[in-house]
Amino acid sequence: MSNTRNSASWSVLNTLLRGHRKPLGMAILLAAVAAVLELVPFLILCYSVALLPRLPDAHGFLQLAGWLALALAGKYIVYSLAYFLSHETAYRVLMDTRQKLVRALARAPLPWLQQHSSGVLNKLVMQDVERIEQFIAHHLVEMMAAFAASILVISVLWWVDWRLALAAIAAPLLAIVIQAIAMRNVGQYMTEYQQAIGELNGASVEYLRSMPVMKTFNQGAHSFARMRKGLARYHELVRHITRGTVPGWSLFVVMLNANIVVLPIGLWLMQQQQIDLAGMLIAIVLGNGMVRPLMKLMRFQTQIREILDGVKRMQPVLSMREGRAKTRQTLTSSAVQLSGISVSYGNRRVLSEVSFAIPAGRVTALVGPSGAGKSTIASLLGGLVEPDQGRILVGDCPLADIDNVQRTATIAVVAQDAFLFRGTLLSNLKLGRPDAGEDQIRQALRVAQAEAFVDALPKGWHTHVGERGLTLSGGERQRLAVARALLANTPVLVLDESTAFADSRTEKYFYEALHRTYPALTVLTIAHRLYSVKDATNIVVLDHGSVVASGDHASLMQTCTLYRQMWQAQAPQQSGSVNQTRPAVLPGEKEHA
Repeated sequence: MSNTRNSASWSVLNTLLRGHRKPLGMAILLAAVAAVLELVPFLILCYSVALLPRLPDAHGFLQLAGWLALALAGKYIVYSLAYFLSHETAYRVLMDTRQKLVRALARAPLPWLQQHSSGVLNKLVMQDVERIEQFIAHHLVEMMAAFAASILVISVLWWVDWRLALAAIAAPLLAIVIQAIAMRNVGQYMTEYQQAIGELNGASVEYLRSMPVMKTFNQGAHSFARMRKGLARYHELVRHITRGTVPGWSLFVVMLNANIVVLPIGLWLMQQQQIDLAGMLIAIVLGNGMVRPLMKLMRFQTQIREILDGVKRMQPVLSMREGRAKTRQTLTSSAVQLSGISVSYGNRRVLSEVSFAIPAGRVTALVGPSGAGKSTIASLLGGLVEPDQGRILVGDCPLADIDNVQRTATIAVVAQDAFLFRGTLLSNLKLGRPDAGEDQIRQALRVAQAEAFVDALPKGWHTHVGERGLTLSGGERQRLAVARALLANTPVLVLDESTAFADSRTEKYFYEALHRTYPALTVLTIAHRLYSVKDATNIVVLDHGSVVASGDHASLMQTCTLYRQMWQAQAPQQSGSVNQTRPAVLPGEKEHA
């Protein structure tokens, strides 16, 4: 099974290198030439021993010095060319691979993205791809250089005495056997190790985002359960791998030195007068010179596992398809109908046979206790979750038959946790409608009750916001997210607690402006504050994943015990509702003549 997975990884890696093989092949060839030049100084040193009896005649030494300088200069020049080509190729492959991954993630199904943490995806696009750079820019060149150097060393030793060559081969072979025994169980832990790193990355990102809350309660990383478990698992794996491999690896490094076998055999051959001093020096120098190239080969063998594991993680993403081709649908209406919808997360059923209608051009409210499944319905409409059974119709067209582009142009979902990108407010607002004009932007801001605070900023909507919009308050982020959704001009708008951070007065003005400015908009609003949706056309009450009642406020107060209890528990004072009378001028709006 492992060999099959490795073959698949090699196949993917080979595909990624397609179109870059010519410069990479040239780099490998130059590396082999440089490896030969690297051993020339050792051969010159050994040959100089033969000139010692003719020491008064320095002409031979001067010639050797010239060849030595030429070999050293040639080695550095050829190595530089090899590494230049390999690095240039590596960075081109990195660029192509990251672009392929980003394009694949862009067409990935939203439910698939929901199942993978940002830390895991970040590791895939950044760290796993970066290892390919190490493989192309360094490992391939060094591996070829090491292989060429080893062949040259064995050839020279064979020329001196075939027994020295066999001795030089025997030591590394014995070291490889020891290394294979010591590292035989490492492969099974490397996959777990990489998974642990991915989970730790995800936990670290989540911890950093939650740090303000942790600081508020004087808690450190030890109090963050996911972080603590991730660190503990990582530490345990590293400790286990280290304890199991260090003794064998140390013995391997010692045995890798060919002189352990070459030196005693060389001394015996010299004692038998079968080789001279120059031959003995060549055996010692080249036997010691085999350590470096062989260490590179062994290090490559260890690191290639991580590289192939990373490529294996890329494989399902790179091979991802958007699914069956979907033709653009003709929507006859913006009305939405949910019929028999059931959704489960693992073994936990969160929605069971949910059915209700969202009439076109009307406001439908979805209420219920926390955990009733309200946000799951918003996720269904946004394409983040797929139902286990049942179907959703937009007009008379199944939502499942609408492609992502048309769906996002039809339904806009504003979540409670509003996300803003690093950049200007304007770039965030125009995300769904890049060609929006100033009047359209101001109208969306005005309805979302965001115009006043945006105008008060030093640079207005050209003000830069930090990552995730953390320089703004929660209410400001929510209002901007609502304005962004309104600006997208979709016929259906889903508000999932999108005014949760707003005060009751702002919430009241928002619903009034929404009803007045976008009268044809089909709205599903999920709310905990019942007074804000009191005048909705239809109120659907959800409890434990099922619809328990629906109707207007008056009828629900008479017929639905749960709704009545929720209303009485909130003890509403005189508060705004969806269709209450609008004041002359709303905060955040400008009076027009």
